[in-house]
Amino acid sequence: MISWQALQFYLPFDQRWYETAGRHLPEPEHLAVFRSLAPDGWRTRRRGLWFIADPPAAGPGPAQGWKLHVTALPGESVQVLRLALPVLLRAGVRFKFLIDPYAVRLTGNKTFSRTASGKFITVYPADEQQFHAVGGALAAALEGRTGPYILSDRRWPGSTAVYYRYGGFAAVNRLRPDGLSDLMISAPDGTPVPDVRAPYFEAPDWAVDPFPPEPEEPDAPLAGRYTPHTALAFGNRGGVYLATDAQTGRDVVLKEARPGVMVGRAGRWAADVLAKEYRLLTELADTGLFVRPVDFFHECGHAFLVEEVLDGLHYGRHSIVHNPVVTLGLEPEAVRAYLLAQRTLWRGLALAVAAAHERGILLGDLSYTNAFVSPDGATVRILDLETAVREDEDHHLGIYTVGLASPRLVATDRYDRAADWHALGALVLSSLMVVNNTTGFHRPALPRFLAALAEDLALPAELVDLVGWLTDAAATDEDFDGSEVVERIDALPLETHPGWDRPVPLALPATVRHHGTDRPPGPSDAELAALTEQVAAYAEAVADPQREDRLFPADPLVFQTNPLSVAYGAMGVLHGLHRLRGEVPEQLLAWALARDVDPGRYPPGLYLGQAGIAWVFDELGRPEVAGALMDRARVHPLRFADPGVLHGAAGYGTACLHLWQRLGDDRLLTDALEAGEALAAGCVRDERGARWPQAGPDGERVRVGHGHGASGIALFLLYLHLATGQECWYRLGREALAFDLGQGTVISGRALVFPGTAREPGAEGGVLRNYWDEGTAGVTTTVLRYLAARPDAELLAVLPRLLADSARKYTVLPQLFHGLAGLGNVLLDAGELLYEERWFAEARRVAEGVLLSRIDRPQGVVFPGEQALRESTDFATGSIGVALFLDRLRHARPGGRTNFNFTVDGLLP
Repeated sequence: MISWQALQFYLPFDQRWYETAGRHLPEPEHLAVFRSLAPDGWRTRRRGLWFIADPPAAGPGPAQGWKLHVTALPGESVQVLRLALPVLLRAGVRFKFLIDPYAVRLTGNKTFSRTASGKFITVYPADEQQFHAVGGALAAALEGRTGPYILSDRRWPGSTAVYYRYGGFAAVNRLRPDGLSDLMISAPDGTPVPDVRAPYFEAPDWAVDPFPPEPEEPDAPLAGRYTPHTALAFGNRGGVYLATDAQTGRDVVLKEARPGVMVGRAGRWAADVLAKEYRLLTELADTGLFVRPVDFFHECGHAFLVEEVLDGLHYGRHSIVHNPVVTLGLEPEAVRAYLLAQRTLWRGLALAVAAAHERGILLGDLSYTNAFVSPDGATVRILDLETAVREDEDHHLGIYTVGLASPRLVATDRYDRAADWHALGALVLSSLMVVNNTTGFHRPALPRFLAALAEDLALPAELVDLVGWLTDAAATDEDFDGSEVVERIDALPLETHPGWDRPVPLALPATVRHHGTDRPPGPSDAELAALTEQVAAYAEAVADPQREDRLFPADPLVFQTNPLSVAYGAMGVLHGLHRLRGEVPEQLLAWALARDVDPGRYPPGLYLGQAGIAWVFDELGRPEVAGALMDRARVHPLRFADPGVLHGAAGYGTACLHLWQRLGDDRLLTDALEAGEALAAGCVRDERGARWPQAGPDGERVRVGHGHGASGIALFLLYLHLATGQECWYRLGREALAFDLGQGTVISGRALVFPGTAREPGAEGGVLRNYWDEGTAGVTTTVLRYLAARPDAELLAVLPRLLADSARKYTVLPQLFHGLAGLGNVLLDAGELLYEERWFAEARRVAEGVLLSRIDRPQGVVFPGEQALRESTDFATGSIGVALFLDRLRHARPGGRTNFNFTVDGLLP
């Protein structure tokens, strides 16, 4: 999965699909300045948001060294470029600059990466003499200019516009097993080392700082009063810290605003926004419904807001932890008790909105994270008023949370009272199930989800009407009165609602719920056939063979990895089209064959690399291409660099076994055995089972689950045992499975759920997962196949709790890897491998939940991709993976072997 922050960079350039900055059409101002000043002979090219300029007759230049950066304030970039270009052009030095003022605003905004923010011009001196000459000349030309502080750099002495750091001049990439690449530089002995871009100045040991800094003074308390001791969060705007207040001895929260950073679509200085937040919090402090402000001050150009510390959880986390739909504690009285507790919080939020409106203040972006619930769950307070404005006075930032913002706010970037009430209604919906990203991206999904949840939870009509009223897209300020909202919340008949005098419908097994009715669970086979055809039609219609970076709209990771991968690239979609239609268009296959599978960009593994690409080429009738790719994968230096199924040896070995059966090449069986031997050599075995520690950014960790952890490895080892008859692979795999099973946590007394990373014995914590790549569905995938291979009383005993966690109708996303389709797919495994019809019924109910997210377009049907912020067709997070699950529903039967997700089930007894 891509991080939330990284995801934001792929949103501004298209409203339907994730796209790169290369799709941005630049404004002319910067390019006009360059063209008016650059003499003949300069060569130029574009890369993303950058315009790169090479001097006449320039050679390749050094690969690394001391580079210069020029910062600029948004709104001043044209003037800064006009001042800097004569220096750079006279020096004949290679450089690049952000292509237009929009790019400067984007990279200087609070949502942008703090390690890259502020870099308007980058200069690549040929040697240290040119570094000093150009740096000094730029500092003189830009005297008095400033911009966002470049956190990765050090300032040029005496300048507030010029910075420097040591790093790579050309992108030297080192491929990782996950298909991503690390930027590298070379030590003096030629050893490659990471080109670290930390949010602080850091130079390699061998690089002597051209301007050794003065000894640092010990940090003094901020404002002479506050001593930070714990960082809570970091962003481009600044940090959030816990600090000790010397006057009271108590802890406080410090919120920082860095100079030169802007906030919001309208672009307001972060320090001014923070000062406004302090002013509005002060005005609301006496209500007791908002966090209490303590102080506001400036120091060294930075602004700081000081607030009291609130204990508890933010509203989104609180509702997920306690929500019966998530915890599966769906007994009628548990549902009633949960909603009674939520009603208290809804009332508190309504009182806060009403109190703000009475004082002429709009909250702007009431969201999951700026409402804080007390540890006892009895009170809620609002703690982040960054977006709040006094009506007809303050600038509107246009910031909002997808799924909570009203359609009018999304269209206009303007706040109003109705938008605050809409956010409250959306928060009420989110407390029933967190599907707001989907409903925010595709508005027609909102009434679908609300109606489905109302039926499945037997909700009072008054609660459903409340959500519908508050989230009415056509509502205006005049439609709401704070006292009426509070009265309607108070009047919800939760204590006496007769719908909970009997079992909650969602708690009933699918076969029981629909027993005796003429409506079986889920869509009919005919509806599934029509729907999956529409998904295939959409994918074919939006394919763009003229592009080099991707063929189909996909997850942003297609741009960070490679365009062919099974998970995010073309081969996963072609795999789906072939299974859905029996063929793929020749021009799409030709596009895939035209890509160079460079070992420097393509790792050897299954879902991101060459082995998976080979698997699909064989499916598409090109076995000779598949064989050639496996020959390349066999000698790839990363073949066994990672143990898991998604990226490593287990996935590679699985592909070897499949293609060995298909192609009859015994070298592939040898390759699979070598993968097993590498896994055996790299594991830790003890009384807890077998596991594979991996290096991570915070030290060594052990992953859990199918995609990265021992469960997926165990499945490959089972297949290897079945292929070779060698018992050692079964034993090792069974130990690996035991380790993952030991990480499970029982919830609501009935379901077993798993963390993504292993915990030490006796330790608690960690987010529990339900999914195929991380969580219960992936562990269950392997358990079912071990049971199919031979009897196992221990696995048989734990199986009901595993399947109980997958028999869900609702998760946050519909996708295959990390969503609902993956849960439904493992239920189909259960029906086939256990010969039990009830799991097919449960899978059809899962399909009902999946279809709530469908998006109907003129080209066909598509589903929202990662985080439901754009449409996507890819296998892992998009509509092809979803459609393959829905299509499998039509064909799965007891004893079948129809799993499309790259298994080798033909080896099972």
